[in-house]
Amino acid sequence: MRSWKIVIGLAVVLVTIASSGVAAGEFYLHEHKEYWWYYVDNPGFYAVVPNNADVYHAKTVFGYEFLEMSWNDGSIVMEIGVIPNSNVNNVVSLVAKRWSPFLKDELVFANREITTSNGLKTHFYAVEGVGPDGVKSMLRSVYFNRNGSIVFLAMYIPSAKYEGTMQTNWIKAVNEFEWE
Repeated sequence: MRSWKIVIGLAVVLVTIASSGVAAGEFYLHEHKEYWWYYVDNPGFYAVVPNNADVYHAKTVFGYEFLEMSWNDGSIVMEIGVIPNSNVNNVVSLVAKRWSPFLKDELVFANREITTSNGLKTHFYAVEGVGPDGVKSMLRSVYFNRNGSIVFLAMYIPSAKYEGTMQTNWIKAVNEFEWE
C-alpha cells in the first residue's frame, strides 16, 4: 500500500513539473527512498534531491533554468541551476553575493575549493548573517565547472535549522553530484 502512495506522489510531482513547461530536468528513482535523481542533459549531470519538499518549482530567469525546492513555507530553499558560458566568480555573485546588502553581521565562512566524496572538485561558498527579519540565516553553495558551464547547488536556510534531515539533504546533494 505504501509503495502505491509513493508511486502516486511521484506521478503527481512529475506531472506538475512537466506541465509547467519550463522543466529543464527529469526525475528518476534513487536507491534511497527519501531521494530522487535529478538529471539535466546539458551539461549532463545527476544531482540527488530530497523527495519531501513542500514545493518543487522549475523556473526560468533570463533564459536560465533552475529547480527550486522549498520547505517550511519557503523559509528553507534549495536550488539547482546551470549557467552556461560563465565562470565561478560570476555565478557566486549571482547566487550568493546578491543577498549581501540585506545581511547584518555578514560572515563569509567558506570561499574555497573542496573535493566531494565522489572525487569531484567544486568551489564551496558559504555566508551567514542576520536578515531583515532578525533571523540568523546562511547560504551554502557549491559550483561545479565543466567546459565553461557552471552547475550550482545552493541552500538558503535559517542557521538553527541546518541540522538533522536538512543537513543530511545538503551533504548528500553535494557529495553524490556526478557528471554524465
